[in-house]
Amino acid sequence: MVSYRLVLGIIVGIVFSFFTVFFFNMEATILQIQLYLQTDILKVIILQIGANFKFDLITFFTGTPSITDFFAPQLLACIFIGYVSGTISKGLKRGLIASSLVIIIGFLIWMLLSVISGEDLMALFQGAQLSVTIGGILSAILGAVIGGLLGGFISGPYEEVY
Repeated sequence: MVSYRLVLGIIVGIVFSFFTVFFFNMEATILQIQLYLQTDILKVIILQIGANFKFDLITFFTGTPSITDFFAPQLLACIFIGYVSGTISKGLKRGLIASSLVIIIGFLIWMLLSVISGEDLMALFQGAQLSVTIGGILSAILGAVIGGLLGGFISGPYEEVY
């Protein structure tokens, strides 16, 4: 039997993944959205979802890391997405599952809509851009897992009803 709290946590997390970066970095992303809003609404959706994958964890640790650079808006948004989905789904295991699925589904939606809109995805996965793309995906997964575990722990164990 599928838990309604788990499904609801995943759905709410996916909905939040569309606009959570705005909570932490509104002024940088809103200018791009205003530019594309008049011409291509699909590009706006791609920008909203893709903003979650902009923080590069690999470059952060290979460079000179500082504590203020670590709290990037994209990482905070992924932690928030994981926290909300983990809190709704309730429980450590369910929080981990919900937050991981939210980021994976968000990534798949981002890739699918990028293909539909005709963007060049090969540019994301070759050369120097490969490290940035993999770092963005890893940081989103890491942030969501931390948030999901935190939300699942705070909300308490899941009650089994028979």
